[in-house]
This record gives sequence, structure tokens and C-alpha cells, in this order.
Amino acid sequence: MTQKELLDHLESELKDVMDVVRSSLSGQSADILKQRLSPDSWNALECFAHLNVFLEKYIPAIERVIHLAKARRWSPSDRVNYTFKGRSVIGKSSRSNTRPGKTPKRYNFIHQPVGQEVIKSFLINSERLLRNIQAAKEVDLNRPRIGWGPSGFFKLTLGNMLEWLVEHSHRHVNQASKAART
Repeated sequence: MTQKELLDHLESELKDVMDVVRSSLSGQSADILKQRLSPDSWNALECFAHLNVFLEKYIPAIERVIHLAKARRWSPSDRVNYTFKGRSVIGKSSRSNTRPGKTPKRYNFIHQPVGQEVIKSFLINSERLLRNIQAAKEVDLNRPRIGWGPSGFFKLTLGNMLEWLVEHSHRHVNQASKAART
């Protein structure tokens, strides 16, 4: 896949996610947003709290590497490369993966008090991510690297990180939509 194709796809996907949140979830009552499909599943608000943790953690790093890539004049490349870890985390967060994942406790908000403000925070974070996707069109997605995970030991390329964040958001917004419709 070319860099332009990937970024155009991510921009379109993220806009679709934000439209779903604005049109069907942001205006719902707290009772609807706190519904669960089962006692051990997340409600819609817990899904958004989970997403916000990752967006708030990785967006500053994305902004930093885009700035550095522009300063170093790393111009866009033709193809997008995938690291082993990048391919793995993108695959796990893909919408086509129906297997539930084991979420570390620090990212799991089940049965914790979460208010409706998490939806507004998610939309703000998503707008910020969208601006970064648009800014990334000017740089090489393969050279800048961002530490992934709690330690940051594993590195994802900028392209892999952007794709993972959009796929992860799409997956959990779908989960939130299902939980709010029960």
C-alpha cells in the first residue's frame, strides 16, 4: 500500500468513526451508555475511557515525531512498511478479529465510575489525531519510530502507530455502539 493510500484511508475511517459517535452515541442518556451486553462486558462509556488513555498517551509522541521528521526533511516514501510488532498489534485490533483480548488492568475501566465527558474527550482527541494524519502526509511514515506499550521497548513506525490507533478506535466504537443498543 502506498503512503498516500494509507493516510487517505485512515482519514476517511477516522471521520466515519467520529460521525458514528456524534450521530448515535453523544446524545444518548447516561442510562443507555451504561448498559452492558453481559455482566463482564464493557459499557459504552468504559470503551471511550479505554480509547482516551491510548489517544492521550500516543498523540503527543506522534506530534513530536512528525515535527522531527519535518525538521530532518524526511520526505514521503512510496510504500508503507510494517514491522513485526506493528503487524501484530494492528491485526489484534482489527475489526475482523472477533476474539476478545485480555486488557491490562491499567487500561480496563470495567465497573469504574466513568462519566459522559469521556465521549467529548474522545471527539477532541480524535480531531487531534485527524490533524496529525493530515500532517503526516508531508513526511516518511517508515522512518519515525514511537515506543509502544508500557515500557516503550517495542517501536512502531509512525504509519503503523496511526493505523493501529484508527483500527483500535473503530473496533471499540463498534463495541460501544453494540452495548448502547441493548
